[in-house]
Amino acid sequence: MLLKFISLPITRTVLLFSLIMLVFSFFAALLAPLLIPIIISFALYAMLEPISGALERQGMSSTSSSLTVLLVLLAFSALAISLLMPHLSTQLAELQTQLPSVWKTLIGFAKETSQFFASSMKLDAETSNSMTQPLFDKANELSKDILITGSNLIIEFSVLVILVPIFTFFLIRDYRGFRNYLLDALPNNSFELGWIIYHRVTHQLQEYIRGIMIQSGIMSVITSLGFFIIGLDSYILLGIIAGILNLIPYVGPLLAMVLPILLALAHTPLEPWIVGAAVGVIAMAQIIDNVIVVPAVIANAVNLHPVIVIVGIIIFGNLFGFIGMIVAIPAISTANIIFRGLLQGLRTRKIETNENNADQLIGS
Repeated sequence: MLLKFISLPITRTVLLFSLIMLVFSFFAALLAPLLIPIIISFALYAMLEPISGALERQGMSSTSSSLTVLLVLLAFSALAISLLMPHLSTQLAELQTQLPSVWKTLIGFAKETSQFFASSMKLDAETSNSMTQPLFDKANELSKDILITGSNLIIEFSVLVILVPIFTFFLIRDYRGFRNYLLDALPNNSFELGWIIYHRVTHQLQEYIRGIMIQSGIMSVITSLGFFIIGLDSYILLGIIAGILNLIPYVGPLLAMVLPILLALAHTPLEPWIVGAAVGVIAMAQIIDNVIVVPAVIANAVNLHPVIVIVGIIIFGNLFGFIGMIVAIPAISTANIIFRGLLQGLRTRKIETNENNADQLIGS
């Protein structure tokens, strides 16, 4: 009975899928300090590999084509950085100086609100302070953490600038050879299935990565222009942050509203219409994104239920932080393709085995 249960395609699929996920998890934990540059490098590889392949078909060697593509990327990146970095550095410094006043405004508003409710509920001042003081302390700690995080962004960016081009070069040059080596090591009866699953995964991931990178760039431009028009400070930085947060489905646009609203509240003198305008910019960008950009650029790159997407974002966010929220969708999509491909392949193999056994019985 146990052997019959283990021989079922669904049982073997679950066991094999669990083993694959365990291997992936082990390498993810092992490479955790380098996870962000590796993910960025794979995203760049997905965009640049077709160009490198086209150059190779024109007669260039693998190393020459990889180096050419990388040098072009670095040239465009250096141009973009030289144009944007002075503005970003200035706006990041301004943002750091504005955050204390933002928190001061929020804490003042929270104190007024708490005093109003305390008087309405006829609570004494001591009881009211004991209820609200932990929130104020937490807000002060959070503001300090944000200042420290902002200062560390420059250091982290410098590390990415060094590691990402190196990783991307070796991926473009050596990835296909390493992939062929691993897939050629599969047993003969699993070789075709391995290639089918690989091509399904890579095709969907490449479509998704290219789509969301284009989508993120469009969202950054739209929101930056919107924040500039309404007169919000640090509009380029806010636009880039909104574009990056847009990589997180459903949750990202809500997170993108937080910082613009805080800066609008800290505007002196306080003008309530700016708060509404900041929300309107994000909302309008989302309308453009959902009506025009997503159907034209991303289409059906991933076919996942919204509930699965939201739950996946929450789980990956708790496990891996912000980067986990970004990679949740492609990771779940990849796992879905692998599981379905394994199940389909093992079911097909089971049917073929039964047919062969039946033919042997008839022949004997």
